[in-house]
Amino acid sequence: MRFVLVSTHVDQTTGYSKVAANLLKQVASLSPKVKTFHFGFQRHPERKGMRKAPDGIVQYDAAANEDPKEEGFGFNKIKEYLEMVTPDVVMIYNDPLIVCKFLDAMKERPFKLWVYLDQVYTGIAQPLMDKIAESVDRVYCFTDEWKKVYLTYPKVVKDVRVLEHAVDPTIFSNLPREVRDELRTKMNVPRDGIVFLNANRNSQRKRLDLTIQAFVRLLAKNPALPLYLMIVSNINPQAGAWYDVSRIYGDALAAAGLPATNKNLLLVDTAPPNALTDETINQIYNICDIGINTGDGEGFGLCQLEHMYTGAPQVVTDVGSYRSFLNESVADIVPAQRDRTYMAGSMPLGLSTPVFLVDDIVEAMVNSVRCLSERRTALKSYEFKTWASICKGWLDDLHQEST
Repeated sequence: MRFVLVSTHVDQTTGYSKVAANLLKQVASLSPKVKTFHFGFQRHPERKGMRKAPDGIVQYDAAANEDPKEEGFGFNKIKEYLEMVTPDVVMIYNDPLIVCKFLDAMKERPFKLWVYLDQVYTGIAQPLMDKIAESVDRVYCFTDEWKKVYLTYPKVVKDVRVLEHAVDPTIFSNLPREVRDELRTKMNVPRDGIVFLNANRNSQRKRLDLTIQAFVRLLAKNPALPLYLMIVSNINPQAGAWYDVSRIYGDALAAAGLPATNKNLLLVDTAPPNALTDETINQIYNICDIGINTGDGEGFGLCQLEHMYTGAPQVVTDVGSYRSFLNESVADIVPAQRDRTYMAGSMPLGLSTPVFLVDDIVEAMVNSVRCLSERRTALKSYEFKTWASICKGWLDDLHQEST
């Protein structure tokens, strides 16, 4: 049986690429019964060498082969590629908009077609969901909760299953205290500091502005505590960053009556050509005490899951699927307000976003500091799923197609 995964290239820096790499590791175990091909898109030429596909996977660089050059997805190559590979099953992994662009580009589909669907908001434009329902044999959602959301749309695929995310223990780990202290010294992070970490992409929905405002108010209320916020993201608006982190921080300091010379914000800029390896990310996870994500939409929350695995409690907004892998024993979950903010009509991947108050986030951060010790203890016995366990059903599905 010949299987094609259409997704972000593994040699990339996003959560998509990390998930794709782990899916390929799992499906490689079905070789030689299942021959796997990967149509990997959006590989950045200036960021090569991040990770490799497992042995036995036939990798294709869609961005490098685009002709003419477009956005790096390889829409103008997918039909030709599939005609060459002649797969039995194809699975597209991305959000509904990108999935539908691939569906349009594929045209004829003489194979079974599955979609691993990334939903981050409710209210996805119905034409996108209709196209998926009309074209696809099976949909995999990230969690049971997102499966329930998917099934609320008027027109859906009948065969809907769940395929979650997990942590790769060969990459991420809870490092010894002495190693953590050495890393803090190396990165000029005070050993006695209580460090919050936001390692999410600098895009509109990640709402880094809420994290920054809440942190500054936390500083103002607790001047005696050695509090720090580390942001690991694209910091450069000229390189595609949505939020101007430094300007927002300066504005928040002024609003709180704190000096502009404050040095409690620690920045790690990942704007191209900068790139962090998984090993470096693991080190950053370990030197930070508490993770925080104040986004108003989230498909899964892989950064939070990985950081938790290294022993760090979390502060998150009540969105997406966080409750599928964390609870109040290891996290503070900020409740949404009754009011909602509606998106621009040209935004097809959702209708509205929940509203979160900065003061509610501050309260959650205060509690996370207060409960830090007991939550670290709770995480020592916390049950984390493995990629092997969450992929078992999916691999069984592929195995069944090969018989």
